[in-house]
Amino acid sequence: MTQRCWWLLRGCLRLWLVLLPLVWGSAACVTGPAGDDDDDDSAADDDAGDDDSTPTIGPAGEYELWLEVDGIVRDYTLYVPESATAAMESGPVPVLIALHGAGDTGASFIHATQLTATADTNGFVLLGPEGYNHGWFVESAEGWLGTDGHDNSLYNDLAFMLMMLDQTDLEYHVDPDRYYAVGHSRGAGFTGMLATTSGGFETALGTYTSPFAAYGVNAGYDAFGGGQDLTQPSPKRPLWIIHGTGDSNVPYSYGESFADDLEAAGWDVTFTSVSGAGHTWLWQSSLGQSNQDLWDWFLAHPAG
Repeated sequence: MTQRCWWLLRGCLRLWLVLLPLVWGSAACVTGPAGDDDDDDSAADDDAGDDDSTPTIGPAGEYELWLEVDGIVRDYTLYVPESATAAMESGPVPVLIALHGAGDTGASFIHATQLTATADTNGFVLLGPEGYNHGWFVESAEGWLGTDGHDNSLYNDLAFMLMMLDQTDLEYHVDPDRYYAVGHSRGAGFTGMLATTSGGFETALGTYTSPFAAYGVNAGYDAFGGGQDLTQPSPKRPLWIIHGTGDSNVPYSYGESFADDLEAAGWDVTFTSVSGAGHTWLWQSSLGQSNQDLWDWFLAHPAG
């Protein structure tokens, strides 16, 4: 048996054991980092399963993986720096999901924003999921086939986020109180949705409840267009919304009004205006805020 086949078999078996008792109705399987193909490794896994104090620590590296979500294959990039696996020896580490803008890819986005370097420095696990047809909450006119009974991909997108976190938790020692999400442009619109749909949307996995402790919204907007009661979602967790005044793709007023509406509905919102900046990644030192500033803000807002 090859190393890749062993990893595939082990990942599928572990995920099936998790999904079966919950009667989730969505299948999942992963290809990616290869595990050791020897009997000693299997015995070690069995021993680890008997001892809850032994953390699961998968290999460091960058991997292209996939999950089947309600019959639809979804791709993502897993980036685990050596600093993260080293930190796992002492305790669970945070996870950041980074959501690209329309037309981009997960792998391209995490590198272009230099979030990979931030993960290296701070020792966290980074996930770069791929939007359906390179977008989020994709509608039928944008290629969504509706095989799940919905006219857009939002329900599948939400389930994808949960399944991706569950799979990561199976293979790495991560901290569910420090799951964070950040997005740019359409990915920022979806990041807002991860917050505001909590407790009110039914997915293939059941009622969606946000697992995220805090959210970063870069050049984003209210993807529901103001058509949602923002007082209803629960839990209401902090958002940092950042927007350039010179943004011609997503006007500055969109980000500002989203922040105002959330705050009026009782959300904890930090809004940062970047004078003259266009439609770009705004957490960069040359514009006054950095990825490290974002990460420090995230760490100051664990769940609970």
